[in-house]
Amino acid sequence: MTTIYVHNNNQSQNITCSDGSQGVLRVSKMNNAMRYSFKFYSHAHLGFWLDKHQFYDGKSLIVKGVLENERLEIKFVN
Repeated sequence: MTTIYVHNNNQSQNITCSDGSQGVLRVSKMNNAMRYSFKFYSHAHLGFWLDKHQFYDGKSLIVKGVLENERLEIKFVN
């Protein structure tokens, strides 16, 4: 499982992962609700998005890919 480290401040930001890979978290509003879109540089991990109620510390998720599924965890940092 790969851990994604993010700041819980509702702002777009650069992110790092426990395996050393990096990416970006973009925060936007969709239909009056917050959406958190994760994209990773150099295709290290599959991109995905979460709604506000799905974005919390310790969130564990599986991102389904064509060849394999990937297990990820969200960890809030200061």
